[in-house]
Amino acid sequence: MNDEGLTLDADRCALIIQDMQNDVMMDGGAFAETGAPEHAKEQNAVENVKALAETCRSKGIPVIHVWYIVEEGAPGLKLNAGLYQGVKDTGALVRGTWGAAPAEGLEAQDGDFVVEKMRMNAWHGTRLHTLLAGLGRDTIIVTGAWTNMSVEHTARTGADYGFFMVVPEDGCSTMNADWHNASINYALQNVSTVTTCGAVTEALAGVPAGV
Repeated sequence: MNDEGLTLDADRCALIIQDMQNDVMMDGGAFAETGAPEHAKEQNAVENVKALAETCRSKGIPVIHVWYIVEEGAPGLKLNAGLYQGVKDTGALVRGTWGAAPAEGLEAQDGDFVVEKMRMNAWHGTRLHTLLAGLGRDTIIVTGAWTNMSVEHTARTGADYGFFMVVPEDGCSTMNADWHNASINYALQNVSTVTTCGAVTEALAGVPAGV
């Protein structure tokens, strides 16, 4: 963690819930054999993010759901890396299917925003940057799956764009603890504030982390 003294201004924050979809992280999903469902349970990621989203909504903080969505057969998906080939080969994340739907409890609520993407990075080819500019938000709390892929990509790019990136690590999961910890303990330390969902909630209540 590098969140000592963390304080957050609700009027500057937005919450991103990224790729927390059935195919990505739930039992019965297209990528279930990767170990992702088990790690999500170890992290208690769905429940932690659900609670954090409720806190954010209560404080007027925009909640932005970023979903990986393809059409059946994944037409137009550039198959230049193993992850993208896997989406096509498994028939994952097809619009309108159970697999593409958010994990139970993380459905978009009235007043939330939805951003669709076809890459790991939530910024790439999406309306996310424009949306945040319109909302006047520069502090981005990023949760989601997978920690060392989509979450890390989004945090890195957000930092490059000049946003303050906050990553509550227990609101993220990936295929196993080793991959998660490698990202949390190294790369994400340099581009974001690494913290917990509980610490974010306290900071939004005006209690600095570590106090």
